[in-house]
Parts: sequence; structure tokens; C-alpha cells
Amino acid sequence: MTPLELLGIALAGGAGAVVRFLTGALARERPVRATIAVNLVASLLAGLLTSALVHDSAWRAILVTGFCGGLSTYSAFAVHGVEQLERRRGGHALATIAVTVVGGAIAASVGLLLGATIVPAMPA
Repeated sequence: MTPLELLGIALAGGAGAVVRFLTGALARERPVRATIAVNLVASLLAGLLTSALVHDSAWRAILVTGFCGGLSTYSAFAVHGVEQLERRRGGHALATIAVTVVGGAIAASVGLLLGATIVPAMPA
């Protein structure tokens, strides 16, 4: 990993965090939905980019680790779930957890498949 690649990861992570912040700011009344949305989008993008950039580890690190890592937010997801439980909204907490975890896995899988379709594996 070169210093330039580390800088790229840092800049991409900052950009992802800004997008996440703006998404939350636009959804002032629905912060849980904004958190779920950014996590699902980040999962889809991470799958797509991981698959499409399989032969370029530097760009994969910059875009997946950097941008998608800055965009997604496990900590906000965890806090929202606990807050819902504290408010005795167990159904909402369960839905938040299920949609984020299961939906994230599905989104990442779809992204991996799309990436593999866009950039077919190179012959051995």
C-alpha cells in the first residue's frame, strides 16, 4: 500500500461520510430509514466494486474500504436498534436489525453478481 493509496482511501472515506451525513440531514424525521438506506446502498456498492475491481486491489481498497466504509454506519445502526428497544418498540428494532443484516447481505450478493456480469472473470 502506497502513501498515495492511503490518501485515496482517506479522501474516499471522507466523501462517503459526507454523503451519509447529507442523507441523514435530508431525512430528519426518519433517521433510522436513512441509516438503513445508506447501509444497503453501501453493501450493494461494496459487492459490485469488489467483483468488478477484482484485479485492481488499490482501487478496490479506495472505493470499497474508503467510500463504502465511510458511507455505511454500523454504529448508528446499533444505536438505533438499542433506542428502539429502550422505547419498547421491539417490532421496530427487529425490523431494523433484519432489514439491515439480511438486506445488506442480499444487496452485497446482488452487487457481486452485477459486478461479475459487468466484468467477467479473466480466463486462467
